[in-house]
Amino acid sequence: MASASPLKDIDEQYLQCCICMEQLKEPKILPCLHRYCQECLKKIVKKGAKKIECVTCREVHTLPKGGINGLKTDFNTKNIIEFIQLQDSVKVDPLRTCIHCNKKQEVSAFCFRCNDFLCKTCHAFHASSPMFQDHHPHIFSLSEAEAANLTIQKLSSLKVAPRCQTHPEKLSELCCTTCGNLPICIPCTFGEHRGHNLEEDKSLAKIQREMLKGKIADLLQDKEKAYSMREGIKKAKDKLELNVDQESQKLQEQLDREGERIKKEIHDAEKELNTKQADLEERMEEKTSARKKELEKEMRESRERYEQACREERQEADSNLRELKKENTKVREKLEGGLRVMNNEIQEMLASIRTQKDENAKKIKELSDHFDSIVKRFENVTATADCILAAQNDWTDVQCIPDVCRAVDLLREEVKRDSPGLDNLSGMKIRELSAGVSVRGKVGISEDVESIVDLHIEEGMYIDDITGNEDGTIVITGRTSACQTYIAVITMGGSLQQQNILPGTALSSVRCSFLSQYLIAVICADNQIGICNIRDQSRRFINLSDVIMNCPTNQQVSSVTTDPVNDHIIVGCDSRDVYVFDSKLEYVKTIKLPDVIQGAGDIAMYEGNLFVCDSIWTERAFAVALKQTAIEVEYEFTKPTAGRSYWYPCSVCTDQNGYIYMLWKGGGRSLIVQYTKDGGQIELEREVDRNHNVTAITAVQTKQGEKLLLPSSGTNKLLTYGLT
Repeated sequence: MASASPLKDIDEQYLQCCICMEQLKEPKILPCLHRYCQECLKKIVKKGAKKIECVTCREVHTLPKGGINGLKTDFNTKNIIEFIQLQDSVKVDPLRTCIHCNKKQEVSAFCFRCNDFLCKTCHAFHASSPMFQDHHPHIFSLSEAEAANLTIQKLSSLKVAPRCQTHPEKLSELCCTTCGNLPICIPCTFGEHRGHNLEEDKSLAKIQREMLKGKIADLLQDKEKAYSMREGIKKAKDKLELNVDQESQKLQEQLDREGERIKKEIHDAEKELNTKQADLEERMEEKTSARKKELEKEMRESRERYEQACREERQEADSNLRELKKENTKVREKLEGGLRVMNNEIQEMLASIRTQKDENAKKIKELSDHFDSIVKRFENVTATADCILAAQNDWTDVQCIPDVCRAVDLLREEVKRDSPGLDNLSGMKIRELSAGVSVRGKVGISEDVESIVDLHIEEGMYIDDITGNEDGTIVITGRTSACQTYIAVITMGGSLQQQNILPGTALSSVRCSFLSQYLIAVICADNQIGICNIRDQSRRFINLSDVIMNCPTNQQVSSVTTDPVNDHIIVGCDSRDVYVFDSKLEYVKTIKLPDVIQGAGDIAMYEGNLFVCDSIWTERAFAVALKQTAIEVEYEFTKPTAGRSYWYPCSVCTDQNGYIYMLWKGGGRSLIVQYTKDGGQIELEREVDRNHNVTAITAVQTKQGEKLLLPSSGTNKLLTYGLT
């Protein structure tokens, strides 16, 4: 809306109230620059309310001292509407009472200083008489009302200065910047505005307009991001639909392959049974035939011995055959049971896909609505700024431009703010299908450590925790020799890619867990909870006591994990309290662990179960089911008995197939224990070399398959075990 734009080109919606859908009446403007009728706002705000929510963009604003009446009037829009109403009234009835001669006749002009109509004769006198010299710039000829070149700037030049609020009989001559650019008269400078910062309207308006032009120029640089985001959201939604179909098809194909493999194993087992049965029958026949020949000579006297021998051979053969059939039945039942379990697992995974699709579609819809709102706000801000700059009304500009500049700054911050990655929302977080049931062996941990590499970090740095993501990125956290806390990104070869110091002193352990591809959830000293971005190295921390009402003063955070399905951060403490936050560090809820648990030394989340390493002195670990109706212990993990009776759990993780790995320590020894995912029963145990003081455990996907990583603190080594 440039200065050369005629009034007839103004969009009608710009002058329309979004509440009553009619032309604005006494327009009040909110800090977000959306404007509404004063009376309409009073209808939607409860009496005595302190805040108001914008109907258009849903931003919440604090009301000024005077409530709705205290909101700023949009003088620029009000001037345009008053002029349009002036045009419309003359069209309907050109006969008006002239303010000079007081005769009702056809009028030819309107004096904005007198705020009334003039007939043709009085118009000429009014425009030429020295008596009305200060009225001349404010006289508008109604013959120009229909002119195509009548601009906002021309209309603005006709308006007179606003009247002083303290002395309504006087026109304003100065602006008090101390009181928010308030128009005042000369007597006010000796009264309530004495000693305030005072400016002339023209010079102040010029400065404000230049500032606004700079703000709008900066905002236009962010325009492409806001508009392109909507296209990205549409592509993400399409990609989500495609990924759901592809993952579902992939799972179905895997089920079909596993089904064919198991059917083939059943067929091979039955074939092997038939072969062994035929071989047994043949050997039995050979033995009885040979025996018969040997005993033919002694048939008469050895008849009973022969029959007894035949019965014994038959009984032995029947017994062996029964054992073979029994073994075959077990194999068949195990394979068929495995197929049923796998089918149920795939159905659960398909249900999980549908749930993720619905959740991601909901988040995409929310993101889409959010950026639609940003685009609408962008268009509203630029339209408002263009209109103000076009009007060139000094008094209006000095009052409106500061609000517009604040709205521009807020909008730019909103555009630059990180939003959830569209790749994460369009992708599917699907775990691998569990290894199929087979009679030929199980998946386990490599017998010996596969590799031990040096970590190229500062000597004396203590490593508290380690985490990894599906891309193979590895992050460690801990404390430095200078009593500082840190977070670092390393490679499988031990190279240091980046290192950053975290807030707080090294008074307690620093724990970490991947939240997304680049975001790491971290807890450290003084109950600090944060999110670190390893891509741009930005970070944000909050204090637990600042967001949790009645938080115990002696309580300390001790562990952290993430729930990728719900996009939640889960924080454990040295008590039974577990706190849940969303990906923006907004508090969600508090979970109270069952009475049997003393505290959360370390935690891991998998398929609705929270695995908890209890406090050191309890020497226990539990799987806790986080159900909607109740929080209860699902089972207790079996404690290892390798070589000693005293073991305590210190770290826990899961692999892609749902197997659980727990690091147990005691007496200077460390033990890796693999558990089944359905009952906490021990599958395998691997003792770590005593020369390495390992402090944590995590599972990471690499090009060579999934690995278990254990950092050795003090010696700065990284131990790797293979999952075979």
